[in-house]
Amino acid sequence: MVPRKAALALTPKSRDIFQKIIAATGSEGIMLKYEMSTQHALRMAFKFDLIKDAKKELDDQDEGVSLEVLEDGVTPKPPSESMDDNLPKLYVHHAAFMKVLGGTIDVDFDSKTGDLTPKLFDREGNVMDPNA
Repeated sequence: MVPRKAALALTPKSRDIFQKIIAATGSEGIMLKYEMSTQHALRMAFKFDLIKDAKKELDDQDEGVSLEVLEDGVTPKPPSESMDDNLPKLYVHHAAFMKVLGGTIDVDFDSKTGDLTPKLFDREGNVMDPNA
C-alpha cells in the first residue's frame, strides 16, 4: 500500500539543508531516528544519521519522505511518485514513525559548529518533546 501523503512534512529550510548535506557527503539519504540520548541519561532524543548504503541500512518498515517538490516549486512530491524514483530522501526510522506521524520537521543549523538540531512540530504547531 502506498500512502497518499508523506508521514512527515518538511519546511523549505530543512529540505534545502538536507539536500545540501546529502550532496556534500555523497550519502544516499538521511535517517531520522528516535532513540536514547547519548548526552542525557534516561532521556529520548531525535537523531539524524547519514545513510551510506541504503540496501544495508534501511528496513522495509522505514518510510522515505521525498526531498523534491513538484513543478510548482512548493508542493512536496507525494509518496506515489517518489517511492521508486531512486533519489535521496529523508527516511523515518520505523521506531520513530508513530512519534512523528503527521508532524513537520525543521532544523536549526549552526554554521560555526556544524551542529544540526532537529525541531519537530505536531499537527497543531507545538514543539514535540521526544520524552512526552
